[in-house]
Amino acid sequence: MTGDISPELARALRQGGRVAVDTETTGLDFRMDTLELCQLFNPLTGPVLVRRRESRPLHLIGLLEDPLITKVFHYAPFDLRFIEATWGVQTGPVFCTKAASKLLRPDAAPREHSLAAQLLLTLGITVDKGAVRVSDWSAPTLTPEQVAYAAADVTALLDLADSHAHHLRQAGLDGIHRAICAYMPVDAHLAVTGVPDPLAY
Repeated sequence: MTGDISPELARALRQGGRVAVDTETTGLDFRMDTLELCQLFNPLTGPVLVRRRESRPLHLIGLLEDPLITKVFHYAPFDLRFIEATWGVQTGPVFCTKAASKLLRPDAAPREHSLAAQLLLTLGITVDKGAVRVSDWSAPTLTPEQVAYAAADVTALLDLADSHAHHLRQAGLDGIHRAICAYMPVDAHLAVTGVPDPLAY
């Protein structure tokens, strides 16, 4: 869909108290590049792909800001920066599966914390992270390959979060993970508004 989600879809996405979220952008720098696609998922709706337009997506923004709905990301800092830079939205609360992975396996190689690696290692799901990842997300029409790629990024994210949450509790790391995730929207806001990192030496 283009521009925004409907009120009915927004209500459906709120069911269950959490929603998986991802974004596709034209690059890696929120100061120079643009957010072009926002993907959402919960089991009731399936994957929902929202293409950005100039108007503010008020129903999508309401969902992202809703304090009663946990937004599940993989590497939330990236998406949070682009979302705030694009729409002025401070998204929260957040559950970041990459932060969970790094807490659970701090000695693992960086590539093992990627979404593709985590889905394979944790759930046995293979996702293709080929050339489509860096394709033109601002194109007038998305290709079937782009649509499939974007949907795959959110479809299993809640299941991944469930597995990580279970192991965080077992390891006694759930509290520190909650604290890290709670700071992520603040960290994104500081970056987007140009405030220097207050934790830097």
